[in-house]
Amino acid sequence: MAVIHPRIHWGAREVDWTWVPETTDEITGVARRMAAEAMGVLGFVFFAGAAIIVNSKVSEGGLGLLGMAAATGVAYALMVYMFHPVSGGHLNPAVTLGELAARRMPPSIAALYIAAQAGGAVLGALMLEVVFRDFVGDASGAAALTFADKMTGWTGALFEGILTFVLVVAYIRAFVVGRGGNIALGAVTLGLIVSAAFLVAFPLTGAALNLSRVFGTALVANEWTDFGWYALGMLGGAVAGFVYEYVFQAPEEISAHDSHERAAEERPAEA
Repeated sequence: MAVIHPRIHWGAREVDWTWVPETTDEITGVARRMAAEAMGVLGFVFFAGAAIIVNSKVSEGGLGLLGMAAATGVAYALMVYMFHPVSGGHLNPAVTLGELAARRMPPSIAALYIAAQAGGAVLGALMLEVVFRDFVGDASGAAALTFADKMTGWTGALFEGILTFVLVVAYIRAFVVGRGGNIALGAVTLGLIVSAAFLVAFPLTGAALNLSRVFGTALVANEWTDFGWYALGMLGGAVAGFVYEYVFQAPEEISAHDSHERAAEERPAEA
């Protein structure tokens, strides 16, 4: 009886859907990627949260919506640019889900990425507590994101999902379809999307587009309001991955995928 193992594009090679690192070099490589993801999310959560705290608690509105949007977008672009050469610069569970849905990452590695992103987000929220302890008693709470009072859960989740979909499609176009392209240009593109989303969505949903960012401040501040809706919005990333797989993917790539799956079906099961 044949065992089906769909093939996954993982970096410059193809592996089974069930692939896990086995050799020392593979384990070390995955550890480096996880560290990069954690550090990148740490930096993003800190700078994005700092922009909100400075505006609301330090400068009394001095930054304004435009200033916070610019700071958040620039921070995301810089973190992606810095860590893309190591981990791909996901820095967002939605991006990781998108690559998983597009069959560009094994599930085991996707789970490790998301865990690293969550850990980095918590460290970033803790750093906010340390740096701003003299300005606000609960810095992570001040930086926590929630929906506006008039924004219902389903509507907010849909809005977050749409914005997340756009961000992940842009990532895939820049760094998956356009693999080997200009990293700086791709990072700037993502930063601009984050800034634009912030301008239109911050007053309504907080413009998260990134569940790890919500998780870090929620855990440290114990503020879980609307967290479930943010998690639902993250599914926009998975939808983006499916769209890439069936819309953006070149016909020759689709044929290659199909041939790999047929070969897998014909492969005899291992004892």
